[in-house]
Amino acid sequence: MTAGRAEYQRRLTSPDEAVSRLKPGQRLILPTFAGAPPALVAALGRGAAEGALRDVTISAILPGRDIARHLVKPELAGKFKWDSLFCAGCDRPGVFTGQYDMTPMHFGQMPRILRAMPAHAIMALASPPDAEGFVSLGISVDYSRSMFDYAPYRVVEINPNVPQVRGPCRIHLSQIDALVESDDPIAELPEPALGDEERAIARFIADRIPDGATIQLGYGAVPSGVGLALTGHKRLGIHTEMFVDPMRVLIEAGVVDNSEKTYNPGITPFTFVGGSAATYRFLHGNSMIEGHPVEYTNDPVVIARHKRMISVNATLAVDLTGQACSESIGGMQYSGTGGQVDFVRGATMSDGGKSFLCTSATAKHGTISCIVDALPPSAVITTARTDIDAVVTEYGVAELRGRSLRDRAQALIAIAHPKFRDSLEEAARARGLGKR
Repeated sequence: MTAGRAEYQRRLTSPDEAVSRLKPGQRLILPTFAGAPPALVAALGRGAAEGALRDVTISAILPGRDIARHLVKPELAGKFKWDSLFCAGCDRPGVFTGQYDMTPMHFGQMPRILRAMPAHAIMALASPPDAEGFVSLGISVDYSRSMFDYAPYRVVEINPNVPQVRGPCRIHLSQIDALVESDDPIAELPEPALGDEERAIARFIADRIPDGATIQLGYGAVPSGVGLALTGHKRLGIHTEMFVDPMRVLIEAGVVDNSEKTYNPGITPFTFVGGSAATYRFLHGNSMIEGHPVEYTNDPVVIARHKRMISVNATLAVDLTGQACSESIGGMQYSGTGGQVDFVRGATMSDGGKSFLCTSATAKHGTISCIVDALPPSAVITTARTDIDAVVTEYGVAELRGRSLRDRAQALIAIAHPKFRDSLEEAARARGLGKR
């Protein structure tokens, strides 16, 4: 890689120098979660503290460890413009109080929307280059891969801990304007704890997933529980946006072999990873796994090409008509739309497909019902009642697709916590949706 080494060295610079090249009025994009480059993010924090980024807008989805440590923190509020693409722990309070902006969008449409904004710069974490001079975005392909095709300023942080992942997630050195180096451990996402409620929900779903199905699991206790509950299944496939630890476990156990996938047989496509170091190592050079841009993994038409496509995602509350609120609590923006609707639509368009939205029957230690008569006026409707397929709580499964308003209400009341069913039935009767 003699010629490649010379090209590499010409682009190599310090994180502070790379950040200093951002211009006033530009929008910088950072990748999803662990793909945010730690040395560059730290340099962004230093630049913000010094007042050098006051007219720069920075956007990301699911900001993680390093963004919280160095960039999105109270003392830097107002030092730059933060426009969240999906609220998470560190930027949620600022979005709610108006310190930060948020731009809602479907995950699969982000590259197109970012081009139109426009976005001017991308800074991403990547593997060392291979013999041909290609680096792999590996753990966060998402909208970042597309940004390298059109952003005027493109920076990569090379880290030997990033796996070389196969698929259309590679960038040639000639497409990169500046390189920096680091060797920080990749941010890990621990598996959430499973309680009895989550295990019950997971069993209801696993019982409805046939052998040979293709699955998508989001992040959270219920999707993790579903993964664990599928260990007795056979010949499953995966097409997903997020690759999580339970998927690695299913592949290593031989439960997932992608042999019956009707599209991309033999391959597990994903667009970003959130998991353990073991999962990052598992991805390295794995011929069964491919990283793809989000406009591919989350295209409902692509998703629907898989027969028996099953999507499993979480929601916060569902009203008696089937509207699902998955991103706000009252008037507080809690998270974002993400890819939920992309996969709900794709799975329900699939031949033999099914989409499950999951929630515990209650919240706040059992004091409020997550199956509600009506969502608050300020609640965000993430999944419309015309898209929703099935809702699952620890009390059962409400099949809603193709059912009347009355039947929907009754099915949802049946899976609510028993102590709330009478009041929900009374509310349903007042709306003409009571039992006949």
